Amino acid sequence: MDVEITKANGSSYRLSDHDVVVRDFAVSSIEMRPAYSEVDGRHGRLDMGATYGSRTIRIPFYIDAHDLSDVALLRDKLFELITDVEPFYIREMRRPKYASMHFCDGEGDEYADRYVGGKRYKVRLSSSPFEIEQMFTYGYGEMAFETTDLPFAESIGTTADIDSNGVNADDELWGFGMGLTSDFREDDDPLKYTIHAEEEEYFRIFNAGNVAVHPFQMDLKITIKDVVGSDGRVHLRNQTNYDYIRIYDDDITENDVFVFDGASVTKNGTAFLRNTERTFISLNRRWNRFQIYYCESATIEFDFRFYYL
Repeated sequence: MDVEITKANGSSYRLSDHDVVVRDFAVSSIEMRPAYSEVDGRHGRLDMGATYGSRTIRIPFYIDAHDLSDVALLRDKLFELITDVEPFYIREMRRPKYASMHFCDGEGDEYADRYVGGKRYKVRLSSSPFEIEQMFTYGYGEMAFETTDLPFAESIGTTADIDSNGVNADDELWGFGMGLTSDFREDDDPLKYTIHAEEEEYFRIFNAGNVAVHPFQMDLKITIKDVVGSDGRVHLRNQTNYDYIRIYDDDITENDVFVFDGASVTKNGTAFLRNTERTFISLNRRWNRFQIYYCESATIEFDFRFYYL
């Protein structure tokens, strides 16, 4: 097993690069935060809903030193690698088959560590400190990480990568268990996230994750361009959850580019929120049905990640 760490500046390394042997990658379920209310004279309690909290990822390990004094050097190096006030990403790696010794780490070997799908977690080291117990030339310990921001695993690739290169489970960007099998497709058509939409015709966008995508909390960018035949408005509606966005502009040309990137709205790079109804689109799990109004046609690009419980 192994763990790949990617820091905020883009630098990436594996724990095995520094003689740290990972023994497990234990991901907890997500913490549930329910809210209840009580009413005098009423049995039980009222369910006020629930939200997700955080999740913990425990990584038991040992360091494999060259001699007794080298244990301390590897210990200090490990602290340098994982102790950071800025959150970073960790990615799980496992061997497809069991191997009792570290004698087969060659590239392409069936016993070599491989990425487990195309998911990653944004984490920071837990507030609880840990120690490394030395036994001869080995040092044993367990590090614990807590998710920051969202508790979900997220896809490393985005839908823009699918538009560019399709889905290949062997390219280490995607993988099994990410909801991208051919079972959901009609006639095995490839997924598309750049759509030439025409009025009075609907199209569908697929969210392969098992979590809804919200533009204020997650990566979601919608670009509308090549607008033809607008009457001064462009209206895009998600008919699955009734979310919509609407643009008001008396002078819309085919060269204009409207971008809804999270809470930011721009036209040709200039702030444009005031010319909308200040509404935003989210994506349900699986298929989302869309339709465009008040123009003959437009090109619409969806660029977002998938999120997983």
